[in-house]
Amino acid sequence: MEQIHYTKKDFRIEWYSGSGAGGQHRNKHQNCCRITHIESGFMEHGTAHKSRVSNQRTAFEKLAHRVVKWAMDKDKVTQAISTTVIRNYHEPRNEVHDKASGLKMPYKDVVVAGNIANMVEARHGTMAKIISASINSTPAWRL
Repeated sequence: MEQIHYTKKDFRIEWYSGSGAGGQHRNKHQNCCRITHIESGFMEHGTAHKSRVSNQRTAFEKLAHRVVKWAMDKDKVTQAISTTVIRNYHEPRNEVHDKASGLKMPYKDVVVAGNIANMVEARHGTMAKIISASINSTPAWRL
């Protein structure tokens, strides 16, 4: 897996005044932090502490767990598409087996005659289903 690297530009940081118990200091000073990861839309708040630094650290720690999980899930879909075994060619059994689509064809038809078009079409159809399923799964803002 690639190393996950984000910069300050990937996040939007907003400061606001807190509400509730805490008195004048909490109500007048903008010490509460809201951090949004722009690409995924995840948002976390830091409001528990009196200082800006502590609230920002708390919000980043909470947000980091969610963003890393999201990035790893996104990477798993890419790996599933790019690193799987495409086909097994087994001459003694006279069989070519496409792993993604499950299509099996005679070895001589595919290799000797060069009729691989059916295998390629089946593979494209299966990959399209995998990609649409990953796109239509739970949206990032619901995680």
